[in-house]
Amino acid sequence: MGGARVTFRVSHPVYASPDVVWAVLGDFGTEHRWTTTLTYCERDTANVAVGTRRTCRLPKPLMGRTEVSERLTEFEHGVALAYELDGSAGPFASASSRWSTRSEEHGATVVTVEGQFVPRNWFAHFVLWPMAKPFLLRLTRAVLGELATFVQAGPRACSLGSEAR
Repeated sequence: MGGARVTFRVSHPVYASPDVVWAVLGDFGTEHRWTTTLTYCERDTANVAVGTRRTCRLPKPLMGRTEVSERLTEFEHGVALAYELDGSAGPFASASSRWSTRSEEHGATVVTVEGQFVPRNWFAHFVLWPMAKPFLLRLTRAVLGELATFVQAGPRACSLGSEAR
């Protein structure tokens, strides 16, 4: 496909300060504490920085995988983080995501997820992507909803989150 990319974007308000949101979101490699889309994650470094890798187990196969390994390609605390999937994702030669935040009025922090995929061929681009995109949008909205629920539950939930799973 010569580098043709397909993308999606989803935003969701979280009714908490950006610092509170980043206390959870910026802890790359511990996402299993707050989302049901991952059963367990671990990272390869004590601190989060560009180059950090996380490996996560999925509760059921997704795009031919039961485990994913991802590497941080961008990390600006309180602003954005981005990561690339090691290897392919089903009919896509590569996949990456970028999460960012912005403050809104009334104490909300809007979290935006942008996904980018490179199809392996024209079939994946023109036939499979139109079917995959709605699924990925729903999945991403659900994950953002879980993040919001977890963060809005307050500090007790955040500190106990790792024990809950």
